[in-house]
Amino acid sequence: MRTLKPTFILMALEKELKEHDWTFQMSDDSFHYTNGINEQGRIKAMVQDAYAEECDPADLFYQYYPKDGCEPADHYGIRRTWEEQLDKKAMAFGKKETVQ
Repeated sequence: MRTLKPTFILMALEKELKEHDWTFQMSDDSFHYTNGINEQGRIKAMVQDAYAEECDPADLFYQYYPKDGCEPADHYGIRRTWEEQLDKKAMAFGKKETVQ
């Protein structure tokens, strides 16, 4: 199984997510807006690459996604909604509780 390419994609994606201006669409400055659109495009391309490599980037994405005041997650190519992400985390937490 190849793991180097998905690992590289997720590392690059994390860098983009950390540096992304999540509220770019609210900017009156066309430079910041255009830069945000370009960043969003790069993030979406990396997300699509991760899915193509059968690697789900949603957990990583939601670590940085502020939800409020920004574009919906599907604008970044994420297939799991915020609510579905919370449900996934709650189920994982419940499993962890029962294992102990």
